[in-house]
Amino acid sequence: MASSLRKTRAREGDFVETSEHLIFDVKGLIHPPDRIISFLRYVPASEGDRERNGVHYRKIYDLERRWDYLRKHYPEYVHFDDFLGRELQSVPLNKLSVHHEPKKKLKALLKNGVRDQVERDAVELAEYLAGKARISTDDVGISGSLLVGLQRPDSDIDPVVYGSTSARRVHETLRSLLSSGGDLKRYDMNGLGRLFRSRSMESAMKFDEFCIQEQRKVLQGKYRDRDYFIRCIRDWDEVVERYGDCRCRGVGRVKVSAVVSDDEESILTPCVYRVDDVRILEGSGAAPDRIISFRGRFCEQARKGDKLIASGTLEEVTSKSDRYHQLVAGESPSDFLLKI
Repeated sequence: MASSLRKTRAREGDFVETSEHLIFDVKGLIHPPDRIISFLRYVPASEGDRERNGVHYRKIYDLERRWDYLRKHYPEYVHFDDFLGRELQSVPLNKLSVHHEPKKKLKALLKNGVRDQVERDAVELAEYLAGKARISTDDVGISGSLLVGLQRPDSDIDPVVYGSTSARRVHETLRSLLSSGGDLKRYDMNGLGRLFRSRSMESAMKFDEFCIQEQRKVLQGKYRDRDYFIRCIRDWDEVVERYGDCRCRGVGRVKVSAVVSDDEESILTPCVYRVDDVRILEGSGAAPDRIISFRGRFCEQARKGDKLIASGTLEEVTSKSDRYHQLVAGESPSDFLLKI
C-alpha cells in the first residue's frame, strides 16, 4: 500500500488513515517526500459517538488535545520539519492505509446514490453550486466527516472547490444567492454564537467583533437547516512550489496593523493577504510582506484596501531567489486577523 501512496499527491481537504485506524486531515499542498503533513481528527474509542464498520470513533476538536494524544500514544506521528522550521503532525507513508479524496467521494455518491440525509444534502448542495456557478462537478468534492464515513445526523457539509477560476465563480455566485434568500442563508446570531464558542475565540476577540467579521463571509452558512463550510483549493497545475524550495525560520510572536494590498488568494486555503503600511504593535522583527493561514476560518477575513490587525508567528522565508517575511495566523488559539 505504501508504494502506491508514494505516487499519490495529498492536499488540503483530503483525509489520510493509518494502519492503527487513526484518521488525519491533510494540511496544505506541499509535503516532505516520506510523509504527509496532516493533523489528527478521529481516533478509535469504545465510547465514541461515531461508528463505521463496527468500530467506534471520537473526534478530537481541540488542537492542543490532538498534540497531547499523539505525544502520549503515537509519537511517531510528530516530527520537526527542518525546511518549515516547526514541529508538525504528519503521517509517514509507511503508516498509510487509506487516502480519502473529496473528488472521488462525490463521484461515488453521484454514481451509487446516497444512504442518509447528510449525504443527500451534500450531493444536492454540490450540484446546486456547480450548476449556478456554471462549473463542472468534476471541480467539486466532499470533505469532512462524510468523506470518511463518520457523519452523524447533525453533521456539517464540507464541499471543496478546486481551481482558482472555479473558486471565484462559486464565491461570486454565493454572494448573489445569499442575498436573494432560498435554501442558502447566512448565520443568524444564534449560529454565530455557536461558531464563536466552537472556535474558542474568547481569547482572540470580542463577540461583537467576531460577528462583524463573520457576517461578511459567504463560504460558510446554512444550507436548509445544516451548517456548511466551503473550502477552495488550488488545482495541481497552479502549485509551482515544491517541498524544499523555501526554508522558514520562526522569528517570534508579533501583533501588527496593516493595509491589505492584494486579496486574490483570500478565499483559498491556504489563504494569503499581501499587505502594506505595516506597523508592529507588539513583538519585534521585520515587517511582514504577507499574512498566511492554513486554517479555513481565516479565509475572507479582509478585502483589498481594508485595514486590519493580526496576531501570529513572524517567519523569515528564504529561497534561492527570494527572501521575505510572513505572519502565520492560526497556529495558536490566541491568533487573530481582524478588519478594523
